[in-house]
Amino acid sequence: MNIKDIAKLAGVSTSTVSKVLNKKDRDISEATREKILQIVRKYQYVPYSKIRKNTYIRSYYIEVLLADVCFDCTELIRSIGRAASVKGYSIIINNLKENWKQIKLLDGKDVDGIIVVGDYERYREIISEIRIKQIPCVHTGGSGQKEREIPGVIYEEEKAAYRAVSYLIEKGHTNIGCVISESPDIVKGYQKALYESKIEFNDANIFREDIASDSGKRRLREWTELKNTAVLCSDEEKVICLYRIFSEKGIPVPEDVSIISLKDSKYLNLLKPSVTAVVASGENLGEMVMDCLFRQMEDRASGAESIYVPIEIKERESVKVPNRWQGQKIVVVGSLNLDVSISVPYIPTGGEAMIATGTTLIPGGKGANQAIGAAKLGSKVYMIGCLGNDSDGKELCGNLLKHKVRTDGIEFENTFSTGKAYINIPANDDGDSTIIVYPGANRALSRRQIKKYEYLFEGAKYCLLSLEIPVETAAYAAAICQRKNVKVILKPSGAEKIYDELLRNVTYFVPNEKELNLLVPGEGTVEEKAGMLCNRGVENVIVTLGKEGCYLKNAEYARHFPAAGFESVDTTGGADAFISALAVYLSENVPLVRAMGFATYSAGITVTRQGVQPAMPDRIALEMYQDMIMDTFKE
Repeated sequence: MNIKDIAKLAGVSTSTVSKVLNKKDRDISEATREKILQIVRKYQYVPYSKIRKNTYIRSYYIEVLLADVCFDCTELIRSIGRAASVKGYSIIINNLKENWKQIKLLDGKDVDGIIVVGDYERYREIISEIRIKQIPCVHTGGSGQKEREIPGVIYEEEKAAYRAVSYLIEKGHTNIGCVISESPDIVKGYQKALYESKIEFNDANIFREDIASDSGKRRLREWTELKNTAVLCSDEEKVICLYRIFSEKGIPVPEDVSIISLKDSKYLNLLKPSVTAVVASGENLGEMVMDCLFRQMEDRASGAESIYVPIEIKERESVKVPNRWQGQKIVVVGSLNLDVSISVPYIPTGGEAMIATGTTLIPGGKGANQAIGAAKLGSKVYMIGCLGNDSDGKELCGNLLKHKVRTDGIEFENTFSTGKAYINIPANDDGDSTIIVYPGANRALSRRQIKKYEYLFEGAKYCLLSLEIPVETAAYAAAICQRKNVKVILKPSGAEKIYDELLRNVTYFVPNEKELNLLVPGEGTVEEKAGMLCNRGVENVIVTLGKEGCYLKNAEYARHFPAAGFESVDTTGGADAFISALAVYLSENVPLVRAMGFATYSAGITVTRQGVQPAMPDRIALEMYQDMIMDTFKE
């Protein structure tokens, strides 16, 4: 195959073929040029080596230099390869990593063109070297540059950020965070979208720190406490990190927070839920890059013209309309136990041996019970507590996450095993149970841990405290609540005495009758002893009385309220259901007496079933009794 053969097949003169091969074909029609080049590609025409230095002959190789290796390069390279093969070319891939000089350009081989993938400014030096060698070159990847020496197929980060944020706003989000690497273009697009929708810009909503370090991850965890209903991430690394944090906290995506990525990759489609992303023309990107390069190779491009990539949103599962009703924030500081429930004919007396009729292992602990009870009723609940670094501890933490309780404040203790409660449940009609508690890791919950997670109290309406943890730790938590204007509901289970310093920081003190008599010993009625606690500084005392209902004592009321009237099967979780419902409805500004009605019926529903956490009602089940509550619990 020679020039004469090509000319004969194309039906043109040899001088016409020579002009095309030597790029002197400006006076030749596009159709003729393409006809000649198709024949050259088909027969892979290569001239004699002695004239190759003086004649421009195609090698049919394109070199792709990866300046930045990232997750989304794979599909781009495949797309370039497909587009190149259509034209009869093969691609050679070189990874530059940090030092591009390790690659000797054109060392022992020729290529017809070069594609540089990565940050333009970072690799200006290699681009200049390519230009000196007069090799057709195109850049792609990264944002647009105002001054560029070569054509580019440009993904405009400002435009992409603007489109992504506008999409979130269209979905109804107004509190939008941004987790990015340092990029002024992304911030500009983010600000522009907010400005056009008259949404106030707050720089605190932008997280710019490096998430590769432990300190960066820790600060990102704290940053997620901002009340953003949606987050824009600059790349898939940020998305994966956020998914992990939200999973650990029990924050569901997209139910509580929507996420969108500025870069797409196959990894985002593998996450659950799959991630909505900004897509740069999908499979057409490689075709655009190759078309830009071919125009350079055929000397038909003027100057350094660039192509700007069309942008679209690839909708998946990680974005939804934000919930208009958002539960109030509640912090629970208390115990986490594995409950060992033992079914017995009746409660044994001293020296008596008894055969149990059944046993079950159930997640429990006053703190965990109250946290899950409040979460099932719709509140945003944050748990602070201590678990053993054992299988029981991992199981209990997983159970909290399953019920959408945020576990930021939980730590795993190596010294103690996870706490346990041994519950004897009699088969007789009254259903009253006895409980023996092994505190385990709960005793390791310290002031240090409370201080470490003090930020969790910010913006909370209520804090639920129980005394199956060290009293000094509970007192420290209550003092923090006092400073931060967080109201405290205290259940004094496990305490033989209680200090006035703690009581003064308690808004609602909720003992049962036995706990009341233990803390206020001596003669006197429930009413009298509740009054004594009020005199010691407690604002509201609510004594739970089982089948007899409850008693409220404060400056305005000294009043008994009836029980819900359900037949009890297991009374273990009644008080925890009462307290969690009381906190939820008070946090929503329901009047105290009405909130006590919801609390009473929540406890009543819970004791009709075995166990605690599974027996606690959700909001729909509880509010089925709203009319009865309205009739009975009137101001």
